[in-house]
Amino acid sequence: MRIISCRIENFGKLHDLDLSFSDGLNVFCRENGWGKSTLAAFIKAMLYGLDGNKKRDLDENERKRFSPWQGGVFGGKMEFEAGQKRYTVTRTFGDSPAKDTFELRNAETNLLSQDYSERLGEELFKLNSASFYRSIFIGQSDCPTVSTDD
Repeated sequence: MRIISCRIENFGKLHDLDLSFSDGLNVFCRENGWGKSTLAAFIKAMLYGLDGNKKRDLDENERKRFSPWQGGVFGGKMEFEAGQKRYTVTRTFGDSPAKDTFELRNAETNLLSQDYSERLGEELFKLNSASFYRSIFIGQSDCPTVSTDD
């Protein structure tokens, strides 16, 4: 699986943002507060949806944490390649999971695709969201920086 591009309508502080990815490693070296961690969370949300819907704590409830600061459509698109095909996944998020939308299209024909379901990440990686989070995805809150006595 390779991510080709993404279009963020509104996700946390990021809005109206188009990004293209090149082959190999892509590095985002931006100032603090730009939205690098939010971008990583957006990619995870495109693959798995949002977690922690019943939690009150913002750190555990992604729907509340990444709800657009400026209002508008909550979600976006991501184009990716898997199994020699290119796809575009579109997700929007509502106030609850019941109001979320998911659409997968063949990026070359723009026809709806049934190759994967809204459990996209699980089907691509054979990992559920929790396993993905613990093995591949590194969120900002998982990399604490603290001083020591040494």
